[in-house]
Amino acid sequence: MCGIAGVVNTELSPEELEAALARMERSLFHRGPDEGGVLAFPAQRAGLAARRLAIVDLQGGRQPMPNEDGTVHAVLNGEIYNHAELRRDLESRGHRFKSRSDTEAVVHLYEEHGVACLDLLHGMFGLAVFDSRRRRLLLARDGPGMKPLYFAETGCGFLFGSEAKALFASGLVRPEPNLAAIDTYLALGYVPTPMSAFQGVEKLRPGCFVVVEPSGVRRGEFWRFRHQEPSPSKSDAEYVDELDSLLSRAVRSHLAADVPVGAFLSGGWDSSLTAAYAARHTGKRLQTFSIVFPGEPKTDESQHARLMSAFLGAGHHEVEFQPASIPDAMPRIARHLEEPCSNVPVAVVYALTSLGAQHLKTVVSGEGSDELFAGYHYFRSGQSYPIRRFTPRGPARFAARFVKNPRVRRALRFLGAPDERTADAEWFRVFSPAEKRRLLKPEYWNEGPDLAPAMIPDEVLSTCRDVLQRRLALDFTGRLADGILFMSDKMSMSHSLEVRMPFLDRAVVDFALRLPSRLKMCRGREKVVLSALAKRHLPPGIAARRKQGLGYPPRVWTTPPVDRYVRELLLDGPGPFDVASVERLILQTKNGGRPYALPINRVVFLQAWWNEFISANGAK
Repeated sequence: MCGIAGVVNTELSPEELEAALARMERSLFHRGPDEGGVLAFPAQRAGLAARRLAIVDLQGGRQPMPNEDGTVHAVLNGEIYNHAELRRDLESRGHRFKSRSDTEAVVHLYEEHGVACLDLLHGMFGLAVFDSRRRRLLLARDGPGMKPLYFAETGCGFLFGSEAKALFASGLVRPEPNLAAIDTYLALGYVPTPMSAFQGVEKLRPGCFVVVEPSGVRRGEFWRFRHQEPSPSKSDAEYVDELDSLLSRAVRSHLAADVPVGAFLSGGWDSSLTAAYAARHTGKRLQTFSIVFPGEPKTDESQHARLMSAFLGAGHHEVEFQPASIPDAMPRIARHLEEPCSNVPVAVVYALTSLGAQHLKTVVSGEGSDELFAGYHYFRSGQSYPIRRFTPRGPARFAARFVKNPRVRRALRFLGAPDERTADAEWFRVFSPAEKRRLLKPEYWNEGPDLAPAMIPDEVLSTCRDVLQRRLALDFTGRLADGILFMSDKMSMSHSLEVRMPFLDRAVVDFALRLPSRLKMCRGREKVVLSALAKRHLPPGIAARRKQGLGYPPRVWTTPPVDRYVRELLLDGPGPFDVASVERLILQTKNGGRPYALPINRVVFLQAWWNEFISANGAK
């Protein structure tokens, strides 16, 4: 796991290039505190930088990693889980390796296959390969989107980095707000790719690549979420057996490291299955990590996590989540997030990853299972769609403007949506276009794009054969990639911790994309195929559980001292919000209970981001 950065086609002098690369490298120190490397190519007007968290080949994996003659170099953020298999094939073709690192496999694979090498990589990655002979830069990001990659085209060159901060450290890009991204964020709670919260800065889409050459920039795609036809002859039991084998192999591959690997454990099916396979394969006592919510029985899962850790004979570690810690932690959280993200419990994950990093460098988690196998409660709401056939669209949208209860308002917007694809997205909306205009100062109004950037493209929609598949596609490509995985990377790497996700292994994802919907959701039962695995591998008290999502405790934003912090944050300093509108929102949150927590959560994270990146650079 690393932080990577670089610049090509630059107009900087050799001295300026070296200095810019050094600043970019230092800005990523937290992503790789073990060692750093900078390599400039003055004749090619380019350079690469990397920070390394040493996990595989601790002594020999230094980056940038060269080929045999030093004409191709790679930097890699992530892990390539099939690198040993790739290495054997490449050595048989005459390539010579000097290390055991997965980054070197990328170098030689590019030499052999060019851009087509990307389809052969199984893992999580944001990577860059610089071919000095052709003055060509290849950037790529894994299919699910586990590792981020930012880039910007400027008058002084093309820049990229694992974080936007690396681009700003170059001195060639300034952090200025992207009003279109803010508009979509207020609707959805995250900033969808390829947008970023910063004007002129893009995030590379998952499963996509960019090739930069002196002649220009070329973009492409090597993987896309597409449902496949299920096998007509395969029985339900055979599907369960296949997933059992695939998950076991995925976890085994994700344990490959030269340092100990632990596991996040909530006591739900996903993390418990991942930990169960890990305990079987590791050969050592597994270390597990959980977060506890004292005095919050509706949120706390500690009894189930303890039951599971005892069942595994694991060394179990816990940390209590204290809402009172939010005011002190929020500036650092916002600084590491780099973009507002509030559709997931960011502060909770920040505390959990801090605990894990105190003991280990890497852990496995159950992320991705809910989006592949229909684990969330809102997937059970498919029966609401037939009601849309009998609902007048215009009156439903009109009525939503006057309803105060957020849940009723959301239902009316869903019923009034012009088409099914928009109706799917309306489940996640918090602020309507009219509400955003009231909330923001006039100078920050933007007419859209609202929900549009999160809509699943026609190429994906055409593969969806029912409502569940369509909603899973939206969740996987949107909320998972740009919310959950985005947040997980930023919070874990803020503590120099790598989180590996076996459910997002290429083979497991491919399996899920051809699994019949009846084995995901059936008669209100979620994750049907996983329930069978839970009965095989987990204690009865865990196997019998239903889904309980990770979230904040109720009324987290209205209890002391968080309530005072919220008022000071939103009312006492410069920012994009209309003060009177925010005051009304604070009052609604205090009086309205849990349904009213989402709006204030969304506003708090936007203001915290604004303070760290926009106000700090002189904006009012």
